[in-house]
Amino acid sequence: MMTEYSELMSSSIKLLLTISLFPIALSAQDCKAKIIIQTDVENAKLFVNDNFESEGNNFEFELERGTYKISIVEDYKKWNAGRIEDTLTVIDCADLNFNYVFNNKLLLDSDPQNVYVRESDSLIGFTPMLLENNIQTILLQKSGYEDKIISQQEIAAGVKPELQFIGQVKDENFYESTLFKLLVGTAIALGATTAYYKLEADKNFDEYQDTGDPAALDQTDKYDTISAATFVALQIDFGLILYLFLTD
Repeated sequence: MMTEYSELMSSSIKLLLTISLFPIALSAQDCKAKIIIQTDVENAKLFVNDNFESEGNNFEFELERGTYKISIVEDYKKWNAGRIEDTLTVIDCADLNFNYVFNNKLLLDSDPQNVYVRESDSLIGFTPMLLENNIQTILLQKSGYEDKIISQQEIAAGVKPELQFIGQVKDENFYESTLFKLLVGTAIALGATTAYYKLEADKNFDEYQDTGDPAALDQTDKYDTISAATFVALQIDFGLILYLFLTD
């Protein structure tokens, strides 16, 4: 009889404990963590697991236990708008606070500009450009110049790296050379000579037609020959100018 009574009491206590603890367990399963995210720019857009959450620079929302992908995008109207991505893990119901900074970037310029900027063998842009503040070292490359490595500390200090020129110094441009001026002058003279003797030949031919004088016809042939020769020389001169200009 005592054994049955003891077993009954034990069962009753277990039932009471189960009933008492069930709401607590249910409440623990349903609890959510309060998430607070702040940024340093206005009109940022927040995405949670690629789903749009809200817009602004101060976000407050709740998440259940789990791992989430967080994406914060600057105002899309802004040139070179930034994007921050992170992974957020909710373990319990404790509040979580995050602060993301967009404007913490470094300006990199160089002398000369338009230099290849590489990080870990990957091309990330050309100078001048904005860099993330978490870089370590970068490599600067440009054809005709010696490669240069620069650190994050140097960039943050405002150092403008100068690349040493190792290429060949180019001679003066053809159109700035004495030869170009000489050839142009010769072309003008040949053109004028060609035109002069062609006019003289035409004038003597007109005289021959009016008078029938053989001497006028001989002069016509003479001036035509000179005009043809100077015209050929003009073509050679102009062809040389064009060739040297295109190969410069």
